[in-house]
Amino acid sequence: MENFELVADITSAQPVPIRAALTNLVDGTVTATSNGFHVEGHVSGDDPQDVNRQLFTTLRRIEPRTTLRAQWTRGGTVHRFVDLTAQGSFAVAQS
Repeated sequence: MENFELVADITSAQPVPIRAALTNLVDGTVTATSNGFHVEGHVSGDDPQDVNRQLFTTLRRIEPRTTLRAQWTRGGTVHRFVDLTAQGSFAVAQS
């Protein structure tokens, strides 16, 4: 399993159970926003699509109207998703 860096914005009408799920799934910070949460941390998995699906499915089981906008980074490549839909990948510029 690989370790992915996650930066995500999550909107939900059920903040208490969503926060609890996020703190169990993501090793990092969960910050409340006006309409949900901003998350930065690490998640282990096989590939970005699988870790995104795992997170999104867990959140949707709690609150069906939850939305997820996520960036998963590993090995210098960023993979973007909106809910379960891949929005593309790009290489991160190395300094």
